[in-house]
Amino acid sequence: MILSHSKKFIFIHVYKVAGTSISQALWKYNTKSIFMFRPYRFIARKAPMIFPNPYHRHTTALALQKVLTPEKFDSYFKFGFVRNPWDWHVSLYKYPLQKRTHHQRDLFRKLGSFENYIEWLSKRSVMLQKNFLYDQDKQLVDFIGKMENLEHDFNIICQKIGIDTIALPHLNKSNSKYYREFYNDKTKDIIYKLFKKDIELFQYEF
Repeated sequence: MILSHSKKFIFIHVYKVAGTSISQALWKYNTKSIFMFRPYRFIARKAPMIFPNPYHRHTTALALQKVLTPEKFDSYFKFGFVRNPWDWHVSLYKYPLQKRTHHQRDLFRKLGSFENYIEWLSKRSVMLQKNFLYDQDKQLVDFIGKMENLEHDFNIICQKIGIDTIALPHLNKSNSKYYREFYNDKTKDIIYKLFKKDIELFQYEF
């Protein structure tokens, strides 16, 4: 998440949707806070009751609205990005396997395959991308970009917040193979059933 008092914008960071690249591009506008610094983030994560951090990296728009108050929240230009759910879950599976310190790395290695990961996912309560940006059926952000149109949509955001166009760095790329190659009919259907609301709301198809 990026919260900028100087440029009056909020970036809601949906995980594995180019958020690291966008955050780096906009970081100089981020409001200075003790929670920007690693020791404070560590303490807030380990002892949240003693030292709560109100600005979680992947906070939802609704949670942030409650922290800031609806009136203040509404005074900012708010945006986020979404991604094709089938593509999204290839990235969510591959990234922990490539990052040695990721908390899910050992679990995903034990699962043994992408198909097993989707089976595992089907037995869990999933987080929709919609949940980051909506309160029930009410959209809380002013602009929702798509990762598939990343540069075009990010240029629109730069214009909206009054900054020069910034070239986005390509960071945390976790997959070099086309996402459709990971799926069979069964796993494709599981993702559709789990993320039907995202698929229909953001108009995606396999």
